[in-house]
Amino acid sequence: MRSEKPKHHKYWDEKKYSCEHEGQTCEVHVGLTKVPEEWIETLWELYDESLRIEEAIQEQACYTRETFSSALIDPEYYKTVMVVDGIASGLLLMTYNLEKARVAYINPDYIRKHFQKEVEEVRFGYITCVFISPKVRNLRFFNLLVEACINTIGERDYVLALDVSDSRQFIPEVLAKLSKEYKYPFEKQLLGTQSYFAFRRLPESELCEVEEANP
Repeated sequence: MRSEKPKHHKYWDEKKYSCEHEGQTCEVHVGLTKVPEEWIETLWELYDESLRIEEAIQEQACYTRETFSSALIDPEYYKTVMVVDGIASGLLLMTYNLEKARVAYINPDYIRKHFQKEVEEVRFGYITCVFISPKVRNLRFFNLLVEACINTIGERDYVLALDVSDSRQFIPEVLAKLSKEYKYPFEKQLLGTQSYFAFRRLPESELCEVEEANP
């Protein structure tokens, strides 16, 4: 269920998606220019918890408490907030300002080169963070957030980009798969490449084996 809000913004209109399941109510507030103050602390705690991924070589948490709070009230950030029974339970934070997107370690020159038209028309947005509370077990609520994201891409012809840890590759896979169900099928495009390597001396036991194999 969707309902348009009258408030207008330079880049987007605010919307609210909602559904109920087993006595719980989920609302997904899309295109907020400013996150209500009462949600900020809860969202920060979720961000701080969910973005600390031990399996990731790159630090995933790119905001401090101060910069996170600032982004949530900055009109150049597009905010989508999931609220379950009145409690902030998820966030998608995105910006069209590529200089502000640097916080997520991207190279704006790469984006401008490969998406020149979209950048010039203010249709390219970089998602600097996205997360959902582990307490949200209802798949229907998760899908509501996905639907909101897909409709943003489809209705406005936007290009939204993000980076994820390999341990969370399911996120872009889910977006690509469900886009067909929500009438805006789109393609997933890999943005550049980057790999990390570590080198260290072979243990003596392995070194001997190498020397024997290469006399």
